[in-house]
Amino acid sequence: MSIDTIEIFPWNENFETGLAVVDEQHKILIALLNKLVAHLAYQSDVPTLNAIFDELRQYTVTHFADEEAIWQEHFSDDAWLKWHRHAHHDFIDEVIRLKNEEGIKSLDEVIGDIVKFLTHWLSFHILESDKRMAKVVLALPTGMSLQKAKEVADNEMAGSTRVLIDTVMTMYDKLANNTVRLTREINARKKIEKELKVAKQQADAANRCKSAFLANMSHEIRTPLSAIIGMAHIMKNEGLPPAQEERLNKIDQAGKHLLSVINDVLDLSKIEAEKFHLEQKNISIESLVENVASMLADRIREKDIKLFTCLEKTPRNLLGDSTRLQQAILNFTNNALKYTEQGSITISTQLLNEDESSVLVRFQVQDTGIGIEPGDIPRLFHAFEQADTTVTKKYGGTGLGLAINKKLAGLMGGDVGVESTVGQGSCFWFTARLNKNSKSIEYKQTSQHSLADQLLLEHFAGTRVLIAEDEPINREISTYLLESAGLIVDQAENGEIAVELAKQNDYTLILMDLQMPRLNGFDATHVIRSIPGRENIPILALTANAFDEDRQRCQDAGMNGHITKPVNREFLYATIFKWLNKAGA
Repeated sequence: MSIDTIEIFPWNENFETGLAVVDEQHKILIALLNKLVAHLAYQSDVPTLNAIFDELRQYTVTHFADEEAIWQEHFSDDAWLKWHRHAHHDFIDEVIRLKNEEGIKSLDEVIGDIVKFLTHWLSFHILESDKRMAKVVLALPTGMSLQKAKEVADNEMAGSTRVLIDTVMTMYDKLANNTVRLTREINARKKIEKELKVAKQQADAANRCKSAFLANMSHEIRTPLSAIIGMAHIMKNEGLPPAQEERLNKIDQAGKHLLSVINDVLDLSKIEAEKFHLEQKNISIESLVENVASMLADRIREKDIKLFTCLEKTPRNLLGDSTRLQQAILNFTNNALKYTEQGSITISTQLLNEDESSVLVRFQVQDTGIGIEPGDIPRLFHAFEQADTTVTKKYGGTGLGLAINKKLAGLMGGDVGVESTVGQGSCFWFTARLNKNSKSIEYKQTSQHSLADQLLLEHFAGTRVLIAEDEPINREISTYLLESAGLIVDQAENGEIAVELAKQNDYTLILMDLQMPRLNGFDATHVIRSIPGRENIPILALTANAFDEDRQRCQDAGMNGHITKPVNREFLYATIFKWLNKAGA
C-alpha cells in the first residue's frame, strides 16, 4: 500500500448532502486531507509536504468559491451564508498558521495539531453546516419560503440526526487521537531505525578501519619480522660460538613470540568481525594431541616435567577444523607449561554425548602448576586479561590465548571452563561439537611437513623455480631456504621482471609476493597466466598479508596457494613439494 492510498478519514453516506456537485467536491477535499495527513504521519520530505499543502490550499479556494456560489443563489445575504463564508476563510488561515509552526514546535506536535483541527473541522462543517444548508436548498423548489425552509432544516437536524452527528463527532475525536498516537509511534520507530542505521554505518566504518589498520600493521610488522626470524635461522645453520648461538636463540624465540601475538590479534579480530570460518574436514583427535606433544617436547624436556595423554575412544569418522582444534589444545598446554615448574601435564579427551550425526567432545589440559586465585577466574577468558599482573610479569603472555579458545569453542558449539586450586594446579577444558562423516571414511593423518625438505632434495633437486620479492632481505632468506632444499632459484625484484623471466624461462613453480613496485603480484600472475604454455604453472603467493580476504584475492587472481610471512620452513617445503609433485616435475 502506498502512502497516498491510506484513508485517515473514510468517506461514508453520512457525509452526503444530497447536492451532487457539493458531495463530489467534498470527496476530493477528503482525499486531499487523507493524503496530507498520511504524508505527515510518515514524515515525507519537505518539498513533498509543501506541494500537498499548496494543492490543498488551492483546491479549498476553488471548492469554497463553487459552494458559496450555490449558497449565494439561494440565501442571498442571510446570516447563515455570512457565517459559512467566515468558516471557509478561517479554515485556510488556520491550516497555514499550523503549517508555519513547524519551526517553533516539534514535528509531532505540529502533526497532532493539524490532525485534530482537520478532523474536527471536517466532521463538524460538513455534517453540521453543509448538510443543514443543503436541506434548505433542496426544500426551496417546493415553494417553501427561506425562513420556513430554515426552520424545517433545523428540526430535521435535531433528534436522531443530532445524535448521529454527535456520534460521528465522537468517533472522529477518537480517530484523531488514535491517528496522533499512531503517528508518534511511527515517528519514534523511524527515529530508532534511523539511529540504528547510523549506528550500523558507524560500526561498519569502524570495522573497516579496524580491518584496514590490522591488515596494514600485520603486513608492516610481518615483513621485518620475517627478516629477523629468517636471518636467525641462516646464522644458526652457519655455526656460531655457543654464547652467540644462545643469544641468537633468544632473538629467534622473541621473534616467534611476537609472531604468535600478531596471529592471536588477527584471529580475535576476525572472530569478532564474524569473518572467521571453520573448516569441516576429516580429523583425527589422536593425531592432534600427538602434534601438540611433539611441538612442545623440547620445552617439556628442558623443564624436566612429565607429559601424559589420556584419550577416550571416539568415532573415527569425525569432521572438524583440525588447525583450530589443535590451536585450542596448544593454547591450554602452552599455558600449563608456562606455569608448571615441576610435576606433570595431562592432555585428555572425553566423549560427553553422541547421536547419529555428531559427538560432543571435551578436551582437557591438567597441570600441577601454581594454580589460580578464585577471584581471578571469572576474568580469565576475556581478551587481554590475566590472573595476576605480578605473575604475568614473571611468566609473560598477552591474555589472548584463553579469549581465543572461548571464541573457538563457541564457534564449535561448545564452551570453556577451568577448575583450579592455588599451589596444586589447574584444569582447563573446552568442548566442541564435531559432526560425523556420513561416508564413514576413517581418517589417518599423513603429514609430511617434517620430511618435506628431505623429499625435495630426493625428488626435485635441480628443479628451477622463480621467486618474485621486492624486499632484499626477505628475498635473500627465501632464496637460501629454497636452495637449501636443492632447488635452483631465479630472482625478480618486481612484477615486471617476474613476467619477463617467466616469458624467457620454463619454470616449474613461481613464488610471488603481492605488494611490489611497477607491477604487483596479482597483476603479474594475471599476465603470466596469459603467456602461452604458462597457463598451468603453479604460482604460490608468498606474502605478509595474512587475512582470509587476501587468500581469496590470491585465488581469484589465479594463484594456487598462499604462504604467509614470516615463513614456516616446514610448511613452505611441504607446500612446494605438493605442487611440484602435482606438476610432475
